[in-house]
Amino acid sequence: MRRIGLLLTALTLWLTAGCTNLLYQGELTALDSSGNERHFILYWTKSDPLVGAAKAGPAILLTECSPFTRISFDEQPDGLIFRGAPGEDRLPGDNPSIVTDLTCGKVATYSRWVDAREGALSLAILCQPINSDFQLQPRNYLKARGESYTFSIVQQVRKWSFFGETLPGPAIPECRKGAEHDKP
Repeated sequence: MRRIGLLLTALTLWLTAGCTNLLYQGELTALDSSGNERHFILYWTKSDPLVGAAKAGPAILLTECSPFTRISFDEQPDGLIFRGAPGEDRLPGDNPSIVTDLTCGKVATYSRWVDAREGALSLAILCQPINSDFQLQPRNYLKARGESYTFSIVQQVRKWSFFGETLPGPAIPECRKGAEHDKP
């Protein structure tokens, strides 16, 4: 009798450990920080366990022809934020030498990734990367502007897993014909 109880408890724990894994993604074509037209992908994953709280994020912004630039929008007390890195990002027209804890991007539509779903997502980019001739790979992302960008978010993958796997994100958009010759 005790073995049956242990077996049922183990089976229940195993079944409740499973979760639904989701991948959300949006794409758009716009100007990058260098003024070139690029393809951008914004994506994040979400895990919705059978028992317990859902987890999601951060969201990653990928830029066509920029394999080493991955912009992360993390959950912060003041919302979903992309923080600029000292010496790498600045507000347009600002002196880049003394930049700390700079908010370079913000999601206006949601304050937490677990609340985000399919539909329009509004994203503001406030900074521009600081690039020099000495960098092997210049940083590049959406051009800073006064109005937000709107991504049309769709659920790309929905997969059940007993072991809580993390879904792989999309590949960095490859350079379109002719785009590789644009200035980064």
